[in-house]
Amino acid sequence: MKRRDLVFVIIIVAVVSGLVYLSIIGKHPQPTVQSIPEHQSLNRDTPRTTCLTCHNPENGTAEKRIKVTHPEKWKDEKFSCIKCHTLKPAAPANAGLGKSDPAH
Repeated sequence: MKRRDLVFVIIIVAVVSGLVYLSIIGKHPQPTVQSIPEHQSLNRDTPRTTCLTCHNPENGTAEKRIKVTHPEKWKDEKFSCIKCHTLKPAAPANAGLGKSDPAH
């Protein structure tokens, strides 16, 4: 194998490895936490208009607005936000306390 072929193979492996690495660490949508009162009635069929009442980029509250960097798919009226932002059930009241159920 010639030296230039070996250099070519090393460059290809480096580029492919870099792309794999970037795809692994890429941004992933945050889950929708159902412990928030406004999120308790959400399900897989919830239309995006329900989400836009709080998360509208033009008139929502500053910390809840859809960011400019958000993917453009949300602008499709048929799209449901829950397809990407999966529902995360509310945590139990005693979660994270490290104590077991005293009844047992």
